[in-house]
Amino acid sequence: ILKIKAGINPSEDIQALTLIRQAVGPNIRLRVDANQGYTVSDAVRTLKAFEELGVEAVEQCLPSWDLDGMRFVRSKVDLQVMLDESVHTPIDAAKACKIDAADIINIKLMKCGGLYNALKIASAAEVYGVECMIGCMLEAKISVNAAVELACAKKIITKVDLDGPVLCSEDHILGGAVFNEKNITVSDAPGMGIQGFVPGKVTYLDD
Repeated sequence: ILKIKAGINPSEDIQALTLIRQAVGPNIRLRVDANQGYTVSDAVRTLKAFEELGVEAVEQCLPSWDLDGMRFVRSKVDLQVMLDESVHTPIDAAKACKIDAADIINIKLMKCGGLYNALKIASAAEVYGVECMIGCMLEAKISVNAAVELACAKKIITKVDLDGPVLCSEDHILGGAVFNEKNITVSDAPGMGIQGFVPGKVTYLDD
């Protein structure tokens, strides 16, 4: 699965996705994150072009506040419409689901305030039958480890995008989940399985 950043220029985005599809062939799954970059009319036109290229989902194609626009775009296209920046709280999730503004909601612990709110968002989505993806910011292992545990606990979370730890040059944490590119192995130790810091790799402010 390739996730492509877009949202600055719709025509160039279509051209880029066309070239990517030609390069990778028909069997690689493509998703696009438009980062709130389109207007409603641009979104409909661009997402229809993405459909023809076999793009399976587009994330946050409109500004975060425009849930009505997202509902309209979703009604005009067949690919999956995902919300990210539009959903910070459980109330945001309930509003989006109630008006059919999303096929998927992207939950991020650092965006919503931690596991408690993330569970509420997942529960709100579950009531309306809206799938969730668990994502992350540029985070290290501890917080992403918590996101892994949440994904394992909730069936409504059907997709994961948890690459933060593999982008870090060093792993300072003992125990917990093991991140090996796309493969994440959950620890069977108590809690999240984190045992402490790797000796000699942590510099404290008072050293």
